[in-house]
Amino acid sequence: MPIHWRFTAGFIVIFTIATCCLYFYMSYVLTEQTKMTIREDMKKLQSFAYDHIQQYALLNQGNEELAREERDRMTPLLYGISRSTGHPIAYYDKEGNFIGETLFTKNGSVRLEQQPSEVLAYSFEADKALALDNKSVVTMTESNGKHLVLLTFPYYSNERYEGFFRMTSDYSSRYRHNDAILKSFSWFAAVLFVVVTLFTYILSSRMTRPLFKLSLAMRGFGEGKQTKAYLPVGRRDEVGQLSLSFERMREQIEDQWAHLKAERNRVMELEQSKRRFYQHITHELKTPLTSISGYAQIIGKPDFNDPVFLARAAERIKLESDRLHSMVVQVLELARREETGSTQLVVPIDLSAQLEACCEDMEIKALRYDMKLECELQEAVTVVGQQEELRQVWVNLLDNAIKYGAAGTSIHLKAGQTAECAVVQVSNERDQDQVQEIDERLVFEPFYRVNESEIKDHGSMGLGLAICQSIIDSHGGTIAFRQEGRQVHVQVELPLWT
Repeated sequence: MPIHWRFTAGFIVIFTIATCCLYFYMSYVLTEQTKMTIREDMKKLQSFAYDHIQQYALLNQGNEELAREERDRMTPLLYGISRSTGHPIAYYDKEGNFIGETLFTKNGSVRLEQQPSEVLAYSFEADKALALDNKSVVTMTESNGKHLVLLTFPYYSNERYEGFFRMTSDYSSRYRHNDAILKSFSWFAAVLFVVVTLFTYILSSRMTRPLFKLSLAMRGFGEGKQTKAYLPVGRRDEVGQLSLSFERMREQIEDQWAHLKAERNRVMELEQSKRRFYQHITHELKTPLTSISGYAQIIGKPDFNDPVFLARAAERIKLESDRLHSMVVQVLELARREETGSTQLVVPIDLSAQLEACCEDMEIKALRYDMKLECELQEAVTVVGQQEELRQVWVNLLDNAIKYGAAGTSIHLKAGQTAECAVVQVSNERDQDQVQEIDERLVFEPFYRVNESEIKDHGSMGLGLAICQSIIDSHGGTIAFRQEGRQVHVQVELPLWT
């Protein structure tokens, strides 16, 4: 069961118990107040009746002998007490015999009844005994839906017990008033119960709903579900502080998780790069070694006697050996850069002059492959770096453009500067039948080559761009590769000399 349901149910139980206790307490208080009022009223009635009896006795002191019958003697007294007090009254002689009872008619007049009413029979013997013992007694009873009170008190004449009176009072209106109060309280309690229950449910829901959402968010977060749940971080209470703390914790964990994923991806890329490096270098070493081994086996046979083939084999072995030596030197240079960086002197370099000299040096090779170098250089562009290393970058970029460019096209070299850096871009156009896409993520990996058929110079080993990237990184710059259809662009950015 949700906590707000338990909270509401608990409140209902407490409210019901408290309401019932208050109801019974109010009923008890009203009953006691009514009894106290009845006792006070009966005392006043008894005192008033005794005063009336004394006055009557004084007024009729000389006429008592004329009234032979006790009924005739007591009838005027009963009429007088009833009219004075407004209550019916009955008289019994000392033996307990009924003498008469005055009752009120509908028009308010008083009549004398010869037979006692039903209510007088209630607790008659007990009240008679108390009256004989010179005691007054108040008896409450209910008859025909009415709440009646009987006041029984003795009657003495010349200190002689003559009988007793029983006066009847109707307190039905008082009890109806009490019932109306309790009924009104019951209705009020019922309405208050509904209102407060709804308020309690809404309040408890408002208090517990954020905790429920926070519980779902924590459960989902624990299960790896990165779903965003609305939490009341703007509330200025403990729930808001808890939600804000959870959001901060989640953000920190997500940042750490993203960092771990990035590190994992980087490690995986390094592992893949390492595997590709070993695969490429194994292939690059295997090819010339296979050629050298083949020629060595042929010329090493006992019956070999071919001076022409021997000369060609020696030339080929020399060529493959030089290729192996060049590759080993480049690999060692790349490894040295990755471990220690450059050790050459850093000096200001006139970038435009250096690029112009590189273009002049590479123009002959470009013409050999029916290509043209076009240089667009901005003057007074000065960068800081190692002279020979940067020259190696420009030569490698131009050499790659010649190797992979289409015959009869132009290679564009542009150099300029922005407010923060110098920008060099080398662009060339690939052959129309070269449709294989270049993987921009791997283009700077060692030994990466697109297609052997595109390379004009088969001495290439795919280390040029990797070395270029290492040199540019050590100079605090960036190098990027971009392909647009047949157009290939390599852009280098270097810090300006300040």
